[in-house]
Amino acid sequence: MVNKNKIQDTLKPIPKKFKPAFSVSEEEKVSQIAEKSLLEYPTSAEDRKKVINPKTGRPVTDFEYRVFDACAMIKEGEFSTYKEISDYLKSGPRAVGNALRKNPFAPFPIPCHRVITSNFFIGGYDGDMKSKIFWKREILEREGVKFDNNGYVIDGEKCLHKFEREAEKETSKYFK
Repeated sequence: MVNKNKIQDTLKPIPKKFKPAFSVSEEEKVSQIAEKSLLEYPTSAEDRKKVINPKTGRPVTDFEYRVFDACAMIKEGEFSTYKEISDYLKSGPRAVGNALRKNPFAPFPIPCHRVITSNFFIGGYDGDMKSKIFWKREILEREGVKFDNNGYVIDGEKCLHKFEREAEKETSKYFK
């Protein structure tokens, strides 16, 4: 019997910029995970205009709220990718990643930890590519997402959240 994890470890190397994260000692890993943001997520347009992001000292932009709203659609036990969200919002994956890096509502109510790279690698977390990705992995594993030893999701297609596009909604209402 062939070990599935061994095959995945062999086929998918750890991306170079993340290699230091996989050589971090257990003591260096951040063990406490924040369960909820200190900020309440605003739902009205008026309340959204009042929020100043403590990470940037600037107001949260309309685009960032669009990214956060999309991210909030991803259910526990699922994940999506920067590209999936960017396609849904008609933007770019880097813009989505940049918005999520500055997410002041993480990890809850806006679960940006549920967004990974298109090749199903865990990616960074909160702008950190070393110790904080272990928070991300720990939260995702608690939610039921499984990873191989190199940080890639195992059987990712099963728990990938795909956003329903407007064109798909239009088509689906005629062909039910």
